[in-house]
Amino acid sequence: MLVKDLMKTRIITVLPGESIEIAAREMARFGISCLLVKDGPRIVGMITERDLLTRVIASGRDPKGLCVGDVMTTRLISVCPSASIDEASSLMMENRIKKLPVSDPVHPDDVLGIISLTDIAGHKPQVITQYVNAKEHRPEIYDLLAQDESQRLEFKSSLRFNSVKGCLEPKLEFNCLKTICAFLNSEGGDLLIGVNDNKWVVGLKDDHMTLPKYNRDSFENYLTNQISNKMGDRHLAQIKIDFPKPHGKEMCRVNVAPSPEPAFLRHKGRQYFFVRTGNASRPFNISDSTKYMLDRWPDVMVSYSATPV
Repeated sequence: MLVKDLMKTRIITVLPGESIEIAAREMARFGISCLLVKDGPRIVGMITERDLLTRVIASGRDPKGLCVGDVMTTRLISVCPSASIDEASSLMMENRIKKLPVSDPVHPDDVLGIISLTDIAGHKPQVITQYVNAKEHRPEIYDLLAQDESQRLEFKSSLRFNSVKGCLEPKLEFNCLKTICAFLNSEGGDLLIGVNDNKWVVGLKDDHMTLPKYNRDSFENYLTNQISNKMGDRHLAQIKIDFPKPHGKEMCRVNVAPSPEPAFLRHKGRQYFFVRTGNASRPFNISDSTKYMLDRWPDVMVSYSATPV
């Protein structure tokens, strides 16, 4: 059986500038759980009940100050009408979604309908079990994205590009490096780059545009070199960089293990010592740094003091 045999061709749309309240009312009115977002002749996104739950209610945001464009999913994963329902269900499981727009193979921007996991389950009930099992065995990154920033977790929307100003922002890079330094000097943790404060994966596209080569390797090489140059090669052993793709959008995860010795961040001719306290990376002054290091690395500090100057 093919997607075109099961898809629903009635498409309900909403404008990106409409309020969240109107979107919710439209879903309730038509008894549906998602709306396609249309800007002029183009479909530019999708907003679902889950978007409203996770990106508005669970995030504590005021729905009165938000419009559909603020919370919609902009990167649509679609399927063509001639695909099999097995292909469609595989796409849903791979990306942890329950609905797929059905796009015209000749004109991909034209949406012909929507197919849901429920539609497929009516003919293949086992896909529900498969979907549940896929969620239970989902990659760890989904669990991290479900958490709030904490002692061991930090989100940064970009490594070095300010998308609001449309330019490079050295302060952003410094903030990422100080988080890594603080994790090294504390209990370790994860820095997720390409994820904004609302836990939405915004990706690395803007950062890629600032690098010599527009790819993952260039990003990783740049970040590794910055860590090496500003904190020292010896700390690279505690740092693992990878590029997961939750919901099909690439981000960077910097997993940092606790350092066996103090880590300092060099910046503009000065050295900084950062420690993770709660969900912030704090600079310690000389006296606090000395006490902290003596308490945390007593053997290392003894060896430092015994080394001839």
